[in-house]
Amino acid sequence: MKKNDHAAMKYQILLMLQQEGPLTPTEITERLAGIIGMDDDEFDERYEGRPNDKVFYKSVATNEQHLKAAGLLDFLGKSGHCITFEGIQALMDNEASRQIEYSYLRQFPEYCQWSEKFRKASTDNEPSHDNLH
Repeated sequence: MKKNDHAAMKYQILLMLQQEGPLTPTEITERLAGIIGMDDDEFDERYEGRPNDKVFYKSVATNEQHLKAAGLLDFLGKSGHCITFEGIQALMDNEASRQIEYSYLRQFPEYCQWSEKFRKASTDNEPSHDNLH
């Protein structure tokens, strides 16, 4: 799994939760970094101009959000995240590829509703072509 292989990352997150039970976001991020073979510099990389935002941590968190939106994992507050029945089914459905693609997530109505909010928000913030001269 490469650092930015989001489909493989989503699969690996679910697999860890199935095998180990509830994990905190920090535990998930650290385990994924170990699986990938990330060095300390890569793990600690931060966004330019945003010294508190680690690139890899944000990437993992984003993938966790997508899995939650599809109902494949649940957030348990301070206890961390756990896999749902649907998440276990997703692992079985995607065992051959060991990836959870966005196309797979789109079969879940909750995911489509969740992702539509972001799509609509991004188009609402685009400048109108009528106002451009």
